[in-house]
Amino acid sequence: MKLKEAIATINATLKKHNVENFLLESTIIAAYVLKKDDVFVLSNPDLEINEVFFNNMIKCAKRRIAREPLSYITHKKEFMGLEFYIDENVLIPRPETENLTEEAIYYIRNYNLNKVLDLGTGSGSIAISIEHFTHTTVIGCDISLKALKVASINKKLLKSNIYLVNTNLLSAFKSNFDIIVSNPPYILPSEFESLSKEVKKEPKIALLCDENYFLIQSIIEQSKKISKFLLMEIAPNMRSFLEQFKELVCVKQDYAGLDRIAIFRF
Repeated sequence: MKLKEAIATINATLKKHNVENFLLESTIIAAYVLKKDDVFVLSNPDLEINEVFFNNMIKCAKRRIAREPLSYITHKKEFMGLEFYIDENVLIPRPETENLTEEAIYYIRNYNLNKVLDLGTGSGSIAISIEHFTHTTVIGCDISLKALKVASINKKLLKSNIYLVNTNLLSAFKSNFDIIVSNPPYILPSEFESLSKEVKKEPKIALLCDENYFLIQSIIEQSKKISKFLLMEIAPNMRSFLEQFKELVCVKQDYAGLDRIAIFRF
């Protein structure tokens, strides 16, 4: 079987089950199975592949039509131009979190901030990206040991110098930071059923806040004791809740024009 025929089969399968970006995803699946990049796949449509490769492509397609996120199947996700290892124990990095990371890098460079904490580091994508672009001291912390294992894999893969700490919020830290960056759980339990099937497969500990935003309030209150700045990713409907805090400097929008980054100065 030629590669283009196998991809056509995967295309048809994904399209039939309403996978939105079926053309792109079939190419990514083929590249993953063949252990090649997308350019190779697109440049070699007449490559002969054996039954084993084709069956593995079908297995990936079946996982995808069951709405398993593609990044959990391929264990890859690009973020800030870097390729991260991803599995079901961590949140999948998103473009809006790149907005947060870029804003953090701006503050680090323009305010000469040298000690950075990524609170709720997950895959380590924020911490590793900040360290990569600023060469500052960065600590990534998380309550989940499984998430920290993924962050440790990415630290090794990307030759990063970040430090990783297992802690519940900021309880492990006694010394001060110049800036804390966080993409905390901010989806309300009452909003969970409205999420896509793909998002529902991501770890709830990384998605769901409490109904009254007590977690968010704890992050703010704890951060003011040990940091000069807090940059936090938020849901677009959180502005009114956050405006009660006098330390809130501003709320910035993401590329879609939605409220996404809350900036605090203490």
